[in-house]
Amino acid sequence: MKNISMALAALFAFLAASAVTRADASREGIEDMMAKAEIAALVNNWGFYRDQERWGELSSVFHPGGTISISWYDGPHEGFVEASKMIAANGSALLKHQFGVPSIRVEGTRAVSEVNVVIMVRSSAPAGTVDTTSHARFLDLLERRDGSWKIQKRVAVYEKDRIDPVDMPALPAAVFEGLDEFPKELRFLAASMKKAGIELSKTVVLDKSPEAATLYEEGDAWLGGA
Repeated sequence: MKNISMALAALFAFLAASAVTRADASREGIEDMMAKAEIAALVNNWGFYRDQERWGELSSVFHPGGTISISWYDGPHEGFVEASKMIAANGSALLKHQFGVPSIRVEGTRAVSEVNVVIMVRSSAPAGTVDTTSHARFLDLLERRDGSWKIQKRVAVYEKDRIDPVDMPALPAAVFEGLDEFPKELRFLAASMKKAGIELSKTVVLDKSPEAATLYEEGDAWLGGA
C-alpha cells in the first residue's frame, strides 16, 4: 500500500506540474499572438500615416532615436518625417504604399518584422504623367518599451521596379536614357528621383546583396539581445 501511495503521489505531482507547464505555454502563446497582432497593426499603420500625411502619427510608430533607411533617406525618423512633409508640400507626386502580411519573430521585448511592400508613385514628367512601381521589403527591428511596441530601425530592401505611362500611349525614349548609372533593382525609381532633384541614398540596400545579408544577421543579433 505504501508503494501504491507513493506512486499515486508522484503521478499527481507529475500531472500538476504538467498542468502548470501547459498553462505557462498557453499564456506564452497568447502573449506571442498579441505581440504579433500589435506589431502587424503598427507596420500597416505606418503606410496609412505616410500616405495620408498624418505626420504626428507617422512619427509615433518609432521609438525616440529610431531610424529609417530607404531609397532617398538614411537617418533619424524625425528627419524623414520633416523631409516627407516637404515632398508632400511640393505636390508633384502622389505616393501609395501597399503592404502584404508581415512575417514577425518575437523574443521577449524585441522583435523582427519583415513585410513585402509595393511603393507606387504617380508623378508628372515633361512628356506626361507616369506611374513608377517599386517592389521591396521593409525589415524592422522593434522593441516593447513602457508596454508599447515601436520601431527602432527600419530598412528597405529593393527588389525590382517599373514605369508605366498614364496619359500617353507610350513612354518617350528620353525616359530610358541614363538608366545604366542606377542599380537594376530600382533604376526607374532612382531616375525619377534624380529628375525631381532627389539623390539616391548611398546606403540603399538591394535584394540578395551583401548588405542585405548583413541586415538579416543584424536582425538575428537583435533578437538575441545584442
